[in-house]
Order: sequence, then C-alpha cells, then structure tokens
Amino acid sequence: MRKVISLVTICCLVMLGGAVAFGGGAQEEVEIDPDEVAGTITFGGWSAGDEAVEAILDDFQEEYPDVEVELEMTATEEHHDRLLTSLAADAGAPDVAMIEAEYIGAFRDRPGFVNLLEEPYNAGRFEDDFVDYKWEHAQSVDGEQMIGLPWDIGPLSLFYRRDVFEDAGLPSEPDEVYELLSDPDGFLEVAREVSIEDERWAVGDAADIFYGRWSNRDFYNEDLSFRFDSEESVELIELGKQLREEGLDAQVDAFGPEWTSMLDDGRIAMVHSGSWLGGFLKTWIAEGTEGKWGVIEPPLFDATNWGGSFLTIPEQSENKAEAWAFIEYALTNVEPQNTMFEAVDYYPALIPAWDDPLYGEPDPFFAGQRTRQLWAEIAEGTEPTMVTPMDAETEDILMEHVGTGIAEGRDARAILDDAMEEILEATAAERDAMKARLGLD
Repeated sequence: MRKVISLVTICCLVMLGGAVAFGGGAQEEVEIDPDEVAGTITFGGWSAGDEAVEAILDDFQEEYPDVEVELEMTATEEHHDRLLTSLAADAGAPDVAMIEAEYIGAFRDRPGFVNLLEEPYNAGRFEDDFVDYKWEHAQSVDGEQMIGLPWDIGPLSLFYRRDVFEDAGLPSEPDEVYELLSDPDGFLEVAREVSIEDERWAVGDAADIFYGRWSNRDFYNEDLSFRFDSEESVELIELGKQLREEGLDAQVDAFGPEWTSMLDDGRIAMVHSGSWLGGFLKTWIAEGTEGKWGVIEPPLFDATNWGGSFLTIPEQSENKAEAWAFIEYALTNVEPQNTMFEAVDYYPALIPAWDDPLYGEPDPFFAGQRTRQLWAEIAEGTEPTMVTPMDAETEDILMEHVGTGIAEGRDARAILDDAMEEILEATAAERDAMKARLGLD
C-alpha cells in the first residue's frame, strides 16, 4: 500500500505562503546567456533520476560551464515528504525538485513554486511540444500557474513472456497475443493456458488489471464525479475475481523481491506497467532474459499512462536562473531528452524527441520489437484527464477495497460502492475546496 500524503499536512501547507503572484501576457522567448548564470544548484529527486541527470551533465556544462549540479536523491516517498516539509518551513528545498505524477495534484495549486508561465521563464511557448495530458497536469485549475515542466511519461503496456506463451502452445508475436487477450473471456482462457498449478501464474495479483486501468490516477470527471464508477470497472473486477478463484494469480505484491524474482525466472507470464518497466527488466529485474519478452498496448481498455515526472523550481531557491537553465536545457531539447531516455528508459514527454531514428530501431531485449514506436502510439492515443489533490488518497482507498473485495469474493458493484462511500468521507475537505476552485455547487 502506498503511503498517503497527510491531508492535514496538505491543507495546512495550502494556507501557508500567502498569495501567489500570477503572470499574464504574451509568451515571448527570453534568451539565457550562459555567461550570466553561474553557481551551484541542487537537484532533488529519487533513484534513476540521478542516472538520467548524470548522463547529460557533461553536455550541459559545455553549454553552461559555470553551473555545477549537485544531486540529492532519496526514496520517492521520502523525497516528496521532505519537499512538503521544506515548503512549509520555507527552507531546505532543492533548487530543482522532481515531482512524481502521483503527487502533482497535491502540489500544483499551492504556493511555494516558481510560476513558469511568468517572465523570464515564459514556459507557455513550449506547450505544443509536450504531450497534452502531462502538460495540463502541472497547471493550476484556473490555468494561471504552472509549477513544472513534464519530464517523462509512462505509456501503459502489457509486458508478457514470449517463452512462456510458446511453452503453453500459444502464439507469441505481439499482434497475435493482443488478439488473444482483447476481451475478458480471451484473457481468462490465456491465463488458464499459461498457468501451471503451484509453479507458474498468469499475473502477479488478480487486482493488477484493474489497477492498470486506473494507473493514470484519472479518478475524477470535471464535475468531480467518479470516472471509475462504470461497467468497465465492474467487468475488470469480475475478471480479477475469476483469476483468483481459479488460482491463476501468484498473490504477490508488485515490485517486492518475490515478484521481481518471479518475473526473472518466468513464473509470472504477464504484467501491466508503464513503459519504464522495460528499463527495470533490462537492468535489475530480469537482466538475463533478453529476447524472452514482448509488449502490447493494453488489450482490455483504452490507451492510458502510468507514471512520469515533472521538474519544478521552489520559490525559496536562490539560484532560479541557473535552475531554469538546467530545466530548459534538459527538457525542451531533443538530444538531452533522448540521452536520458537511453540511460534510464524515461520516455520523453517532449514530442519532437520521438522523431529521432532510435524510435524506429528494434530492441533486442524485446526480440527485435520496435517498442519505442509502440509507446509513441499509446501516448498519442491517451486523452487528457483531470488531476486533483484527492488522487493519492483516492487511489489507496479504491485499491484497498478492490484487493480485499477480490480476496473475499465480494460482488464487484458492492466493492465499488463501498470504496466510493469511504472516499467521499475521507476527502470531504479537499472535495469542498476543489469545488470552490472549479465553481461547482
């Protein structure tokens, strides 16, 4: 279960810091003179972000020879907790702070960050270059404040073991696998074929398919009704119940040591995840399994996204020009974006980066499949959605109800109804504040 940012903490933080000065007017490009920026900036984030930054540091410092970058990396939850504390204390924040997609809804409408729509940043000039569903997530509800530029995205995919499918006598090429899995009955039949009792399982956990559908945390419509209150959700929960009832899921937690070991040795046949899982498989999860994997778009629901991050500048930074020089260089230019992508599989939110020939190259790890091209297609098919300060807590409550409900064999409709009731109670304060900002009754 993910750690929830304290609602009390968020509410208190939102009240701190006074008014935010919003900018307006035309978005004109402001040239940054490398000779006029100098000093040391701190970059705060989590693991893998450091490898990406290190991959471009030499080139960045050729452009800005007088700017040094020091990395302050911690675990993802710890980083966000520290950032919240630093904003409340108005001290201790890095000059450049990563924010993960799960947390952006809790930060984007509050004071404490530089508004990148204002001069001298004028980030609005880059809007057409970025994936729209990530660009919008960093903007306040009224569109007057933008706290960060999108770094990466995570087009949701189904990763599967080609060798396991072949061992079960099934086709293993992506188009054929997609066709087999494209409806719940077909998915269930494949799950039966690839599973071997007490030896091999179709998926890690029966709730994973439902989680994959809502991995973009797009839980709310514009009127704050629940998007997941749907027949599609009922069908996915019912599929999860059937997988559990027939013993077709391993009942292991994603990203735990047992889960990673089972992916490595082929005891789990399929897993929904963002594109970034490809980098994890290649490096620390299943390094010795080159050629044994395939990737397809989600077969049971529309294109969506899992994860991604943003780069922000806390208002307390004393090195804002240098921080912006780094962000603009790293995120708005094709070469550094693709250098970081090759280093850690952070799929760029910068659309022009996808024109590079590397996106059409076959990937040996995935048996020559052109995965980067597939991920571009999934990203292009993903629709913009709403983020809110309630997303993290909504996710925790919803997934707890679905996981427990599947384990207990409860009615899918009842599972959703109970989850919605608890969410409404737990997020009442944030919901009322959000309604006021949106002008809802």
